[in-house]
Amino acid sequence: MIRKPDYERGRFFVSPLLGCNASCRFCYIYDKGYTKKAIRNEFDIHLVMDFLESHESFSKGIQGSIISIGAWGDPFPRYNKELCTHSLEWLKKISELQNPIQIMSRYELNTEIINGIVECNKYKGHILYSTSISSINNFRKIEPYADDPINRLRSIEKLDNLGVATNVMIKPFIPGITDIDVENIVKALKDHNVRQCVVGDLLLDDTIKIKLSEIGFNISEPIDMQVLDCTSGESYELGNSGQSESFCQSISDSGIKVFRKSSCVNSYILNRPNPANYINFDPNNYCIKCGVCK
Repeated sequence: MIRKPDYERGRFFVSPLLGCNASCRFCYIYDKGYTKKAIRNEFDIHLVMDFLESHESFSKGIQGSIISIGAWGDPFPRYNKELCTHSLEWLKKISELQNPIQIMSRYELNTEIINGIVECNKYKGHILYSTSISSINNFRKIEPYADDPINRLRSIEKLDNLGVATNVMIKPFIPGITDIDVENIVKALKDHNVRQCVVGDLLLDDTIKIKLSEIGFNISEPIDMQVLDCTSGESYELGNSGQSESFCQSISDSGIKVFRKSSCVNSYILNRPNPANYINFDPNNYCIKCGVCK
């Protein structure tokens, strides 16, 4: 199976693995032909590097484009050492470009993976490692085979202690699941020294609607459409319009900085303008006016 990199607003999305066995009910990949069993991307790393360096929108180096690893399959499936090693090999090669890198997993990281990420991290903010949670108490309802969120946060804390920039994606925000767990989420983030997070929207397609309806999630009529960046421009129905403001305020009141986009976290940590330019073109109100972009 082959997936070439995708591009959207200053970010390139590459996936060493395709498919994921976490079976999250809100995941977009299963409607695109990717299975619940991760496999290697046959568009190998050498082709990826050629693609990036020849792309008209790619800018190389510390001030260059953001590279996001893992859009179409979790890069670190804990159950498969060979596939995790494969993802680390991709990370090592991409890190040679010096570009800001995002990488995220819903699994707890073992010592080998943690050390591999640390070795690839060339400067503060070079690699932004994230994990993603939508609930602490009810995560099994929506993420049947992902690791326990507390174990994922433990990996975040270990990497942060070793000098790797970290972030938590509270994504997607699911009304009736994420909001009612706000106290537990705040406590978990504070307990693991999380300093910034992204609260992300619930985006829906027909497959996701069916999976969520099976657990009693009430799908209302969509109000807006939003682009899912890693799809090179495809739009999805917005499933939680205007319902996360109070939740975001609770997280912010705890002392954790809340963003709407992970590229903004990269820019905030590196103290450089976001190449996505949300401060000037922001139809979805992602910009929180953090002060980095002028």
